[in-house]
Amino acid sequence: MYWIDPEHPDASDHIAKYLSVWLHQYCPQNRPVIFVCIGTPAVIGDCLGPVTGTILSKYLQSNIYGTLEEPVHAVNIKAAIKKIKKQHQKPFIIAIDAALGNSSHTGYILLKEGPLHPGRGVGKRLPPIGHIQISGIFQDIFSAAAADQMTCFSRCISQGILKLYSAL
Repeated sequence: MYWIDPEHPDASDHIAKYLSVWLHQYCPQNRPVIFVCIGTPAVIGDCLGPVTGTILSKYLQSNIYGTLEEPVHAVNIKAAIKKIKKQHQKPFIIAIDAALGNSSHTGYILLKEGPLHPGRGVGKRLPPIGHIQISGIFQDIFSAAAADQMTCFSRCISQGILKLYSAL
């Protein structure tokens, strides 16, 4: 588990490095890497996934699920999981989402092995997804500060992923 300050000058480099280590460790080269960017554009803090997915989709032409135009959220996540499993053989999934946390974690990005549990912070019971999870930690997804945090998180996460791909 890694906590990253997105405002640190090397934050995106750290994201690329940690993801690279995990991909080399857990993902054979013949498995497709899929990014599932979860959230709804209707809530500023919860649109971290779709904003990140939209940025990534401009540079990585495939294997991105969840954008501002076609979000993956509580209503359609089960259908998205079925679609991914149908279209990709043994996909290695990196899930990206906003998360609620306490004040000591707010403003950080969490990279963690294991599945992400979307909606857990707001009491929803949705299926877990992913082999690696990336979460931007918010104290309040509805606050005025959430917009700035979401922008900072999405920029840092997408830059880290793009650096990872340029290094491969």
